[in-house]
Amino acid sequence: MFWNRYPLIRLMLPFLCGVLTEVVLSIHILIPLYVFLLLLALMSAFTFFLQKKLAFSLRWLTGMLITIFFILAGYQVAALRAPENNNDFFAKYTQEPTYAIITLTEPPQLKEKSCKMIAEVNHVRDSTGWKSTSGKAVIYFEKDSFSEKLKYGDKLLIKAFFTEVMPPANPMEFNYKQYLAHRGIFYQAYVKSNTHLLIAVDEGGSIPGFAYRLRDKLLKILSEEGISGSEYAVISAMLLGNTDNLDPETIKSYQGSGAMHILSISGLHVGVVFIVLNFLLQFLDKFRHGKIPKAILLLLCIWLYALITGMSPSVLRATAMFSFVIVGKAFRQPPNIYNTLAASALLLILFNPFIITAVGFQLSYLAVIGIVTIYPFIYKAWSPKYKIIDKVWSLIAVSLAAQLATFPLCLLYFHQFPNYFLLANIVAVPLSGLVIYLGLAALALSAVPVLSALISKALVFSLKLLNGSVDFIEKLPYSVSDAIYISFAGMILIYLLIIMLSFFLYKKSGKAFSGSLAVLFILLIFVSFRQAHSLEQKLIVVYNINKHTAVDFVDGQRCFFVGDSLLLNDAKKQAFHIYNERVHLKVDEVTPIMLNASYEDSKKNTFYKKAGFVYFAGKKLGFISKTVFNTKLITLDYLLLLQNVDMKIEDIMKQYKFKLLIMDASNSVRNIEKWIQECNNLGIPYYVTRRAGAWIENVNHSNK
Repeated sequence: MFWNRYPLIRLMLPFLCGVLTEVVLSIHILIPLYVFLLLLALMSAFTFFLQKKLAFSLRWLTGMLITIFFILAGYQVAALRAPENNNDFFAKYTQEPTYAIITLTEPPQLKEKSCKMIAEVNHVRDSTGWKSTSGKAVIYFEKDSFSEKLKYGDKLLIKAFFTEVMPPANPMEFNYKQYLAHRGIFYQAYVKSNTHLLIAVDEGGSIPGFAYRLRDKLLKILSEEGISGSEYAVISAMLLGNTDNLDPETIKSYQGSGAMHILSISGLHVGVVFIVLNFLLQFLDKFRHGKIPKAILLLLCIWLYALITGMSPSVLRATAMFSFVIVGKAFRQPPNIYNTLAASALLLILFNPFIITAVGFQLSYLAVIGIVTIYPFIYKAWSPKYKIIDKVWSLIAVSLAAQLATFPLCLLYFHQFPNYFLLANIVAVPLSGLVIYLGLAALALSAVPVLSALISKALVFSLKLLNGSVDFIEKLPYSVSDAIYISFAGMILIYLLIIMLSFFLYKKSGKAFSGSLAVLFILLIFVSFRQAHSLEQKLIVVYNINKHTAVDFVDGQRCFFVGDSLLLNDAKKQAFHIYNERVHLKVDEVTPIMLNASYEDSKKNTFYKKAGFVYFAGKKLGFISKTVFNTKLITLDYLLLLQNVDMKIEDIMKQYKFKLLIMDASNSVRNIEKWIQECNNLGIPYYVTRRAGAWIENVNHSNK
């Protein structure tokens, strides 16, 4: 039977279902121990009776009990990470500014005005004294000479006020709160200069501390070998997982060409390290019992490499898989690839159940599943006569298989598709392999000046060639199809279509073909419905962007974007706060308009703006700012207060009549609180984006 050949898949799937149930529902109930003991007893009893052939007709009960056991086990493992289930969770003692002792658990990240760090909160002080605590938090230190020198493992005494991480304030914005929650982090704090004290320094005694310091030394070696600029940034990311030096242009080139996976430490990089180490240690195979120490050394080295490169989900997947391969070879038990995949996933999820929410984890496993299942059929479709052509065809087949398995998820998360991914992989993958080999050689032979100089020159040349190739591909016409939105349901339908078509091509099944047509029909209905809806939509969106004004007037697939001059010139901030919502709304034409400028829509006459006033789809919206103010009595639907205008609500009422007063995030918290009090006293309806997030008005519905 199928399941008999893949027992670890049979165990991993219900365990994964249990974890997913807890993650999706977020109901953190701890299951009593006696429930698991009862299930174990029942499983043992049924197994015993089956062996005695006393209950053969009930043999299915054993499988059902095992499935239930692993579902509950997955749920329990995830629930144990919930803070309310930890009696010593630090946030229970930090309802006000307090002193805390923290230990930095990751290398610091330097920001423009702060140093961001992840820290374990070991102790906090409340009104009754010091408490021993657990739990992690994001700590932002005011950027100064002290905070810039902090390292992993440093222990500090700080004074801070821990607050919950806020959810996204704009529609479709990246959910940083959820991202941190899946890492077991729910609180953050800001620490000013001179409100902290360094208690102890990690001197490399811990394994992670040793790994991070080793990475810093290796990075220094690369720098001393004369590698700099974008070449240094790329080799640092490819070889050691340090992405701090990657500039936006380099990231854009690799993303647009479809070669971004090269910059992320993954199975390719771990595989090269494994091949090199396996070659260097092959002399141990000549000894009678040499396979065991060889396996131990290989395991230690690849896990140390995983630590050095930051333990990303894709690295963990590759390292766990290679670990099972190494152990299997040591004991002359070649593992089945599917069981190895399931075992590595089960191991990683057991230690960190929320790793399943990491995009890198999902893409990594999907890519491998695609390669091991789809690649053989694509590769066998053609048999080139010449070896070099066969190698190229093999690489094309691998790229197609991995892309088929991952592109629906990539569309869901990143809303773009690299059209020249095959060309990029044919060129970039071999070059990246060469770069990794040369990088490892440069590090290993850095003590030999003549050799290291030659290798470093070859490495720099290879990096320039790699970067140039990727940049060339990204700049080709139509290199990227972007602004693609699919829902979760749409992604599932695309995967169903891929699976059905694969079955049809493999089994030549008529049912699979009919199923493919049915799924395709449903998918087309989804797409057509969204397209028709987007053409008719009319929305006003006042975004919540700190210290800025941003208002979208969406007319079908067009958008009139009214904003302050700083935001209009800040593409990065727009991309973070606004881009995803426009993709979701299928907006393909954006007209930026200065806050105090005038503009008239010449196509449909649905949008008209003068300084301080907008007419859109039958609705009137007014602006009051430091530079824009009306002097005549005017009737509006909505009035927007901006930029800390120095006015009282009662004075505003003398100039404007409106149904709703909106205060955006360009205003300070102090002014907003003052206006809220005045509105409450006067009985005026209001909306505050800093409190409630972006304000969205469906003009089509409000006109009905």
